[in-house]
This record gives sequence, structure tokens and C-alpha cells, in this order.
Amino acid sequence: MTLRSFLGLLRDHWKLIALVTVLAGAISAGLTARMTPLYSSSLTFYVSAQTKSTDVAQAYQADLLSQQKVQSYANLLGGPMLAGEVVSKLGLQLSPAQLQAEVSAQAVPQTVLLTTTVTNPSPRQAQAIAAAIGVLFPRQVDRLERPAGGGSSTVLVTVVASPSRSAVPVSPRPAKNVGLALGIGLLAGIGIAAGLRSLDTTIKTSEQVGRALGDKPVLGVIPYDSVARSHPVLSSSELASPRMEAFRKLRLNLQFVEIDKPRKVLMFTSALPNDGKSTTVCNLALALGPAGKRVIIVECDLRRPKVGSYLGLPNGAGLTDVLLGRAGLQDVVQRWGDDELDVLTSGMLPPNPSDLLGSRRMAELIEQLRASYDLVLIDMPPVLPFSDTVATAPHCDGAVVVARYGRTRNEHLHRVAESLAAVGSPVLAGVLCMTPRRKDAGYGYGYGYRYSRHDHKVHEQAESTELAGVNGDAG
Repeated sequence: MTLRSFLGLLRDHWKLIALVTVLAGAISAGLTARMTPLYSSSLTFYVSAQTKSTDVAQAYQADLLSQQKVQSYANLLGGPMLAGEVVSKLGLQLSPAQLQAEVSAQAVPQTVLLTTTVTNPSPRQAQAIAAAIGVLFPRQVDRLERPAGGGSSTVLVTVVASPSRSAVPVSPRPAKNVGLALGIGLLAGIGIAAGLRSLDTTIKTSEQVGRALGDKPVLGVIPYDSVARSHPVLSSSELASPRMEAFRKLRLNLQFVEIDKPRKVLMFTSALPNDGKSTTVCNLALALGPAGKRVIIVECDLRRPKVGSYLGLPNGAGLTDVLLGRAGLQDVVQRWGDDELDVLTSGMLPPNPSDLLGSRRMAELIEQLRASYDLVLIDMPPVLPFSDTVATAPHCDGAVVVARYGRTRNEHLHRVAESLAAVGSPVLAGVLCMTPRRKDAGYGYGYGYRYSRHDHKVHEQAESTELAGVNGDAG
């Protein structure tokens, strides 16, 4: 994972990471608050081997013996024998095993010192137990180290630091516990987020769209706009909006798709319903109209037609009437707005959409439209649920696949590309729509005026003239 992808992971999943971190801290704080405070009392023993000789070598040997004995005495301090004697001496309401759990011992490395610590909910009782150990343990060592034939012990254990008494609990430590839990929660949150990202195959970037479609270009990235749900078609009051700018870029990029092979009949489709293809077709056509091109939208989605309702056009007669021979093309084509935009709505929904869209009359209709218009935009049903798109695809010049951010999956686009390739229809490009709007999106110049309709026309005419010089009639 690169630094950029890691920062992107934090940006996209910061809420999850923060939730896991706070939850871990809260759980730790709750458990810490329920823990019984423990107090400690410590004392230190000095272990020395007894020798009557003044010889330096023997004294050194005695010191080494003392260091070896210390390791064994550390185990004796936590043993059941001493615990039983302490319980009997103090009359504690504890079993020897319970007392053993409260006593710990540690030999100080490279010395003959032995430290013992007693922890107990009561600071007074912890000190009393430590004091009892300070009395009983030297006696126990004296008995164990006394020669079998009689005489004094060869090892002397002396208390050199009396039992202490703490006024502050040694456990629990709220700050340490909560801080450690927050750190673990942060790492766990990042791990969960990374796991979710690795399992998430939904489309998030234009690069993913291009790769999934077979390294095809992505014509545009359309930002999400909450207003689009109720007003999917852009109006004249939104000429300077980020969404309108995205469709202008889409229009410009469309001019350069395979400029050596002019494409006049473009099919717009998607993998699944509600991916934004109909909205993309409508708004792209509106952006193309002022550029001086004769454009027609053909609503071939005979399952769930939306173009007519989006543009506010009646749908009494349309494509199905032409295909069935009940009306001529000029009788059902409708003009929308002031620009040269024609719309052929779906008409009555038939029971057999695939048969109609794959018929010879459909092929003839497409050729008729090709001869009459500069650009024919066909709104087709989704590829995966229905076979309608595959039936019409061979009559078109290519397909533009619309993917929806966070919903369309990589495998969906792979299957779309494979389905269209099987009938010889090339995928020309992709469009990614409903992407989150970043705070730094836009130009950042802060223009202090609004576009008027006249300004928009001048802008579109200038762009059209520039494109004509670059691309000729390749639109």
C-alpha cells in the first residue's frame, strides 16, 4: 500500500476507524472502572552465604553461592509452604492458593538481593502480609539450609528494606489502559477498513472503469448532486454548476473517441438498472445541442423508459409504433427546447422488447437516423438483466458504458464488455457517475457572476468552433 492509497483509505473510512477507536477506548474505560483497586507493599531481602574463613577466594565462592540461592528463594517466596504459614499467622480469610496469587518475587540480576511484592485490595492488609513474610521467610530458609548433622544455617536471609505501604493503587491504571485501548482500536479500525477495501470490488475511480472495460478511455466523471434525484435534467439556472461542467467535459471528450473512425450512432448502456445512463444521455444531448449539431435521443429502453418523463415529453406514440409500422418517424419525433434536439420516446411497451430491438426494421430505422442526424444517442436497457442491448448492438457504431460510483462492480463491467464483444459491438468508452463531490472540486477562481443563457450560447459556440478546427466532422 502506497502512502497515497493509505491516506485515501483514511479519508474514505475515517468514520469507521474513529468509531472502532472510540468504542475500544469506551470499553476499556468501562472495564477499568469496574476493576477493584489493588495496593502493593514491597520488601527486600539480602541473601548471604556464611563462611568463617577470611580467604578471599572462599569469600568469592560464597558470594556466587548466594547468587545461585537467590534464584531458588524467589520460587520459595511464592510457594504454598510459606503461603500456608502466613495465612495461619495472620488468620486471613484466604486459602494458601489465593494468597500465592497475591505474592510475587524477583531476584535482582547480578546481586544477592531478592524483592517481594504483595498486592491486595487493602493497603493495610498488603503491608501486614509483607511484614509476615519478612518474619517467616528467613526462618524457613534457616530450617532448609541447616546441616543434617546439626549446627547453624549456611545461608543468612536478612530484611534490608521494610514493607512499604502505598497510598495510590497500583492497579488499575486508567490512563494507561485507555491509551493502550485507543491505540489498539486505531490499528484495528485501520485493519478493518483495509479488509473492507480489499473485499470491496465496487467501482470508485475512473481508472477502475477503464481497466474493467478493457483499457478504454473514460469520457467523464459526473459528480453526485442531491437535486438530480428530483430534477435529473439540468436547467438553464445550473449552467455554471459542477455537474454541468462535467457534462461539458464529457461532450468535449466524446469528440476524440477514435477520431479515425467517426461514430454517429452511440449506444448508452449500463450493467444494472439505476446506474444513471438515462440521465447521462439526456444531459449529454443538452450539452451537444448548443454546439450546432443535430442530435436525437432514441429511447430504446422498453423495460423502464425514463427519457420521456425526464424531459417532460408525452409518450403516447414512439419507437414501438415506428417498428410496428403504425406511424412514420416524422410523426413521432418530438422537438425539445430551443436547440436542435429531437427525441424519439419509447411509445407503448411491448411484451417482446428483444425481438423488436433486434429486428430488421430496427436496423433500417437506425440507418435512417444516421443519415438525418449528426449524432444519434440511443438509451438502451442494462446489459446484464436483459438481452435487448445485445440484440441492438450490432446496428450501432459502439457502446458507452455508464458505471455508478460505489454500486457497479468490476466483474459487472467485465461481463458487459464480454457480452458486447460477443456480438461484435465495440465498447468505445466509459462514464463514471454519482461520484462524491470533494471539497476541493471545481476551478477555485470564485467567479463573481452567473452565466446567462446568452453567455452559455457564446461559450458553446466558441467551443464548437475550436473543436471543428481540431477534429473536423468526426463527431
